[in-house]
Amino acid sequence: MKRKKLELAITIVIYIMTAFLSSAAAIFFLRELSKLTPQFREGNMWMSAVMPAVLAECLAMVLSLYNGQYSFQKIGISRYFWMAFKATVYFVGVWGAMLLIQKNSISESRYFFVTTVFLHIVIMTLALFFVQRMIIRNFYKTGAASLVAIIARREDAPQASDMMKKDWSRRIAGIMIWGEEAKNTETIDHIPVIAYGKNIVDCVRRSAIDEVFIFISDETTDDIKAMVEEFAQMGIPVHVNLSSVRRLESELNSDAQKYIPKIETRLGFVEKYPMAIFERPEVKLRFEFAKRILDILGGAVGAIVASILFIVVGIAIKLDSAGPIIFSQERIGKNGRRFRMFKFRSMYQDAEARKAELMKQNEMNGLMFKMKDDPRITKVGKFIRRTSIDEFPQFFNVLLGDMSLVGTRPPTVNEFNEYSNYHKRRLSMKPGITGMWQVSGRSEITDFEDVVKLDCQYIDNWSLSLDFKILVKTVMTVVLRKGSE
Repeated sequence: MKRKKLELAITIVIYIMTAFLSSAAAIFFLRELSKLTPQFREGNMWMSAVMPAVLAECLAMVLSLYNGQYSFQKIGISRYFWMAFKATVYFVGVWGAMLLIQKNSISESRYFFVTTVFLHIVIMTLALFFVQRMIIRNFYKTGAASLVAIIARREDAPQASDMMKKDWSRRIAGIMIWGEEAKNTETIDHIPVIAYGKNIVDCVRRSAIDEVFIFISDETTDDIKAMVEEFAQMGIPVHVNLSSVRRLESELNSDAQKYIPKIETRLGFVEKYPMAIFERPEVKLRFEFAKRILDILGGAVGAIVASILFIVVGIAIKLDSAGPIIFSQERIGKNGRRFRMFKFRSMYQDAEARKAELMKQNEMNGLMFKMKDDPRITKVGKFIRRTSIDEFPQFFNVLLGDMSLVGTRPPTVNEFNEYSNYHKRRLSMKPGITGMWQVSGRSEITDFEDVVKLDCQYIDNWSLSLDFKILVKTVMTVVLRKGSE
């Protein structure tokens, strides 16, 4: 489903850019050749010519993409030309109707109309050809690709790997061999084998994995059900070959013995191979896109403020204690990905080494450390923590895409290694600078399980409006200095 959404989103961008570039280029060339009518040249060409062409393209897309024929594939340029030609026919029909209704100066400029149509075919053909090929060839190498684990018997693993490699939106993190005990390091189809038998669930919990694909025959349905339950607790989508589905859906959604988030079941495909997908309700791509735009805008503003603070706060930190101005630490992000999180240093340099001796004074129950009068915090550190100034360098993490403005608290590596299945579900979204825990009286929360419940509540009920509410509450919390560490 993610692949289809990406294909549609990228295709829409290609269509809109084609309309813009073809009409703008037509104006540029014809103006140089003096082939535009006087009425056309005297008007606002951008508003009266280019923007209507873009609007016509938007309307034409509804017709040309309605049948869903926009999947990315390696085909010859002649087939891309045919796709572009059909799209141009729809574009010409809608645009021509708009021009006749408007009866403006463009209608009298036949050179502009014909040149735009010609360039539309050429630009769209080239754009579809090069963009699709570039994405098919390189997307799986990027951080935006979904990391998947394949669970299969040894004899089925090569075929499963071959099918998954044809999906440009996913990257295989590893193969897990079902029904065998651990062996020496090995690879299948050039993919590392990362787990065997009983170690599979533990490996998924410890690793950076976005999706699990199970290719196992029907005789192990009970075992598959147990695995799907474990993965569902982690918030990881599971794809199961149809021969093993039989009673999974009804049993999973009626199981009251342990907590499993709401699961939806739908039909999906790996190439032409049908699979049942068990996952939590899917967030629409446009909302994910809007959240990322909000992160970029907020991250840019925050990064500018952080750069200014670096000068003032940096001097104070340096005068107060020895060590770097910026403290970076390896943290765990979405579904187990590792990244380095930045903060203004608020502790002495030996803070990490002294943490072990202070664990007995930990005021949190569970997998978090919290201490009211932590002796590792410097004098300047107390001030920047109380005012939340120490968090500002994390806006650079937001710009890099490792974090979001709103999300869950990113755990340390040691904390993550102690997680249970349910705990990992809080990592099914990007970690954030602020979140439900921070605006729910974090000073009063002393149990890690309560933090997890708040994070899962945020994930289950996420919306853009919820993010806005948390951001507003965060500002109020910082201004009123409530709940600061």
